[in-house]
Amino acid sequence: MLRFRVSPLSPWQGSCCSQTTDVSTETIDIARYRVVLLGDSGVGKTALVSQFMTSEYMNTYDASLDDEFGEKTVCILLDGEESEVVFIDHPSSEMSVENSLSTYEPHACAVIYSVVDKATFKVAEDILNYLWRESYTKEKTVILVGNKVDLARARAISTSDGKALAASRDCKFIETSSGIQHNVDELLVGILKQIRLREARELKRTRRKLHSSKTSLSLNTAKEILARMCLSDGKSKSCENLHVL
Repeated sequence: MLRFRVSPLSPWQGSCCSQTTDVSTETIDIARYRVVLLGDSGVGKTALVSQFMTSEYMNTYDASLDDEFGEKTVCILLDGEESEVVFIDHPSSEMSVENSLSTYEPHACAVIYSVVDKATFKVAEDILNYLWRESYTKEKTVILVGNKVDLARARAISTSDGKALAASRDCKFIETSSGIQHNVDELLVGILKQIRLREARELKRTRRKLHSSKTSLSLNTAKEILARMCLSDGKSKSCENLHVL
């Protein structure tokens, strides 16, 4: 079962997971992940993050939201485990993609474009090309997000075009609308799911290196390889499935 919980507290008032009415002094370690939002101005990056935290911005595309950039923290309860996700949102004119990655060392990137603006799709393509050249899409979670799908009559970028771009750059894809909250929750949960899946895969690789023989594969390793070769058709690896790698 997938469940998530977004804190109503302002992220600038401290971590939403650090405040509790429980008098217990027991310390609970909560995983904390950083997610950088990339894309041209006006695509709805800030509005999406605001939707993660509140319904205040439903049915609106307010240009003034561009002034509300910064870092916002959301607490998510997924599969019985709580995590903090810090969304880092800076104007593209203020910080380049390269600087964003080197400064924050994020666990994931959400590359966002507007489906009604071809120029923003080109910017997203350029960003993905950079991430691809730097092997970032192979090592970290990258999700291409086509926003503003509620503006159907003005659509300039088809779903198939977005999906094709994501597939060609080995990243995930989803279409959203911060205006009517379409697929916003799915994106939030999907980002965390992708991060956790990659962490689990890396942990398995580390354990395999520690326990495998120098001269031969262990029986368990061989079984894992065979299992990957015979993946069930029922577990789709489509770029639109945010719950598998």
